[in-house]
Amino acid sequence: MYKKIIGSTLLLSTSLFATAEQYNLSLNYQPITLSDGTITTPPAATVDSDWDVATKKVTQITEGVYRISGWGIGNIIAVHAPEGWIIIDSGDSLTVAKEQRAALEAMLNEKVDVTAILYTHSHYVWGSAAWHSENTTIYAHEWMEKHLLADNGVSALSGNFNARAVIQFGMLHPAQGPDAFPNQLGFSIDKLSDEKGYLSPDITFTHNEIETHQIAGTEVIVLPSPTDVTDSVAYFFPEKSLMVTNAINGDGGIFNLYTLRGDRYRDPIRLVDAADLVLSYDFDYHVDIHGAANTTRESSIKSIQAFRDSMQLIHDQTIRAINLGNDAQGAAEFVYFPVEMRKDKETYGQIESHVKQVYNGVVGWNGWDIYDINPMRSSDFAETYLASLGGVEGAIQMVQSSNKKQSIKGWQWSLYLTSQILEVEPENADAKQLRADAARALGQRTSSANARGFYISEALLHEGKLNLGGQPIDHYQALSQLLGAIDAEKLANSPIEYNVDYLRYLVDTRAAEGLRAQFNLKMSDSDAVFGIELRNGIIQVSSSLNAGVVVTLSHEQWTEVVLGNTSFNQLDSTLANFDTALTIN
Repeated sequence: MYKKIIGSTLLLSTSLFATAEQYNLSLNYQPITLSDGTITTPPAATVDSDWDVATKKVTQITEGVYRISGWGIGNIIAVHAPEGWIIIDSGDSLTVAKEQRAALEAMLNEKVDVTAILYTHSHYVWGSAAWHSENTTIYAHEWMEKHLLADNGVSALSGNFNARAVIQFGMLHPAQGPDAFPNQLGFSIDKLSDEKGYLSPDITFTHNEIETHQIAGTEVIVLPSPTDVTDSVAYFFPEKSLMVTNAINGDGGIFNLYTLRGDRYRDPIRLVDAADLVLSYDFDYHVDIHGAANTTRESSIKSIQAFRDSMQLIHDQTIRAINLGNDAQGAAEFVYFPVEMRKDKETYGQIESHVKQVYNGVVGWNGWDIYDINPMRSSDFAETYLASLGGVEGAIQMVQSSNKKQSIKGWQWSLYLTSQILEVEPENADAKQLRADAARALGQRTSSANARGFYISEALLHEGKLNLGGQPIDHYQALSQLLGAIDAEKLANSPIEYNVDYLRYLVDTRAAEGLRAQFNLKMSDSDAVFGIELRNGIIQVSSSLNAGVVVTLSHEQWTEVVLGNTSFNQLDSTLANFDTALTIN
């Protein structure tokens, strides 16, 4: 629901934007209070209305085309074709998808027969079972499921990925009060915990190929459109003059080229190319998975060009900054946007983050400061630095003084100092509360949803107010381990190839030093065969047999090995080195 602004609004003056200084522009707002007590900024308060997701509704775009919106930031698009309905993306969960289907059917006053489900990418695929019947065919990019499983299945990255998503999207923030999220760019924990209804694709599209398909009796042109993920595609419906895209919409703000939760490198030029390909087609209606719909040719072009040009600007100006001798931080301070392209539009991410991401993607992490080549250990640096300030007690006094300044620079400096204090004394109560105060102050003053999620989560963390499922979270590493824990259900639902490959990320190289062993794994309930070898501190998994013993197991029996319930020594005495080398809980 849209939250009414009841506090005073203090916007940035035009004169500020007229200067060349834009660094940390997303922090230059005075906070306001919304009707539910949330303290935030004016741009953040209007995101839901700007994206047209303030209320749950079904909107007719043109004859036989409907946008289902307001159940989060992801839109569902329904297209009526001669042989049935086509549903594009399926949302955040089975629960949500059932509500969305009911809303569409209520508007139409009839049941919908879904002939096809089309995934644009791997982020909004969790409600498919609510739309699916025995006559439904599902379509997606050939890499979609691989990326989905890497982020959410049996994967060494899933815990970190989901923990950082929980932090960024404010999933553990209170629902009301000052720390509540001001818009739908913040999610509830239901995003993770709701029942899922994902279904695998029946037909896949070849990467980087334009394909034409007859789907439900209508022509659909599939365009390669690697935007936030490389498994993304766009769909053009010539008979409807309709273009459906993922993340190619400039009306809702600047695209989140770098997300603070972390993700695979998003090259801005691939987004520029994706937009140019879309613009090469003639259409009157443009509906993106995110943001409001464009219902004229003119508004569609304007929106897509705004997206496209902002991505090129970030790329080109970062390269220009590098050419002028800047490192990543210097580039972030250097890049300037025309006023109309940036003012109040950093509501998801922030330009500085995007510029640093491009710098690292092009040049790498090293800048000009040779100290960074071989820096001190974090703990050694903190101890040495604090000693130069007169110890922890002296640093605490500096933080107190810095917080009292009630300024952006003051709170930024407090965060830096408390980082060093907590490195040396992790449970220092004064430092934790001072850090929470500084983080909350910045979170209340940023227009960026990404930044707010991290700032407010940090405040709640150090105040002992973060918990997941009733379990207190006292450090983010615990959250990552909790969300990434492998259990029997995950292993049972994951392809055996993923479960076997997972061994690679369990090697403790200190314990594995000097150890060698090898064996061949044959699956009794499939044709899968793996050659597995421990050497040089790594495990190599291949499809070729090696000189080791052959072990034959079912998928379920291999699960017991990965969970540590069956040791390698029990499989064969020659494999005891695997038990020594692997950290299996």
